[in-house]
Amino acid sequence: MLVTARKTGAEDDDDLEAAAKGRRGVFFSYQQPAPGLFLKLSVLGLLLCQNTTYTLVRRYSQATLNEKYDPQEVLLMGEVFKLVFSVCVSIFFLDESSSSPSDAADPPSPSRATFAYAARRALTRLVYLTRHSGKMFALAAIYGVMNVLSYVAIRRVDAAVFTVCAQLKILTTAACSVSILRKRLSPTKWRALLQLVLGCVLVTVPQSTKKKKIEGEGGSSDSDTSRAFLLGVFAVLVEVTLSGFASIYFEKVVKAADDNLSVWDRNYQLALHSILLYLVYGVVERNFYVEDDAPPYRPLHDFSAVAWFLAFLGGGGGLLVALTVKVADSVIKTLAVSISIVTSTLASHFLLQGPLDLPMAIGSLVVALAVLNYQYDATPPDPQK
Repeated sequence: MLVTARKTGAEDDDDLEAAAKGRRGVFFSYQQPAPGLFLKLSVLGLLLCQNTTYTLVRRYSQATLNEKYDPQEVLLMGEVFKLVFSVCVSIFFLDESSSSPSDAADPPSPSRATFAYAARRALTRLVYLTRHSGKMFALAAIYGVMNVLSYVAIRRVDAAVFTVCAQLKILTTAACSVSILRKRLSPTKWRALLQLVLGCVLVTVPQSTKKKKIEGEGGSSDSDTSRAFLLGVFAVLVEVTLSGFASIYFEKVVKAADDNLSVWDRNYQLALHSILLYLVYGVVERNFYVEDDAPPYRPLHDFSAVAWFLAFLGGGGGLLVALTVKVADSVIKTLAVSISIVTSTLASHFLLQGPLDLPMAIGSLVVALAVLNYQYDATPPDPQK
């Protein structure tokens, strides 16, 4: 007589717990390979293309089409896209690197073929990820503080000063990488990073100065202007410091070996908390910082196809940043973003008749040389390491 073994409810619960912790996928399993050179170059290339395209589309939307959608809603929809995509990947293709042999050899029970069982496993996993998302809540809170500081700074310093100070995030990222992750950067790499800051300043400051001349300046007393300027500079310096810390903090979390969470799990957690913070920020802004005669708020008002495309690109950019940090590091990610400043400026000149003068051309060349100097550093490794 043929006897078939059937799993008990307790064994099914064990399977659900394993799925929640990333030991087995709901429908498929995926073994994450070690990142190779081709994967790193592919992710960096995609991040470069995404940043360039995002900048061009945003300039076309605001400068050429004069669209009036709310930029905060574009960011919010980008986070929603990132959350949905991360959930799908996290549920259907889970990392099986910590699977036990018994899990792999054990045949699936008949209940696994049912939709109810799959939905239960997916819900269990999402609950598990949400309950263990404290690290990503801290990161989302840091990003929220950075947005507030950026808003404070850009209203109190001119665009050229803000742009110059903002490029210092390249150095703060490298400094946090050395102090937190204990990475070693040779003098050649530090010199290349300083070159990179200089090149980005040369490319971006002329554009900022021209925008400032067009917008004009309001009159105010010298003392008020001085205090506002100092407050603005302080705000942007704190922002770039937090930017460097946030990049390294995220890298440390996604590369941590003491948990089974993938980069998609972390993206889901970060997107979830970012959405909540965007919603809270929107409610506060509409109830306390809106003029009395302002029209009533209508969600996604004036949202065009271009705005939806920007939201899609923004969400994709968040995913690519996480992948870049996972397969490379935060400093390399900063290099790719810096190159995108040059490529977007050149593309804007040829496609949208944007500005391109001699300092910007020199800055583009300096950025290219800085990236080559950093990447092809011939400094021998420290024998004590």
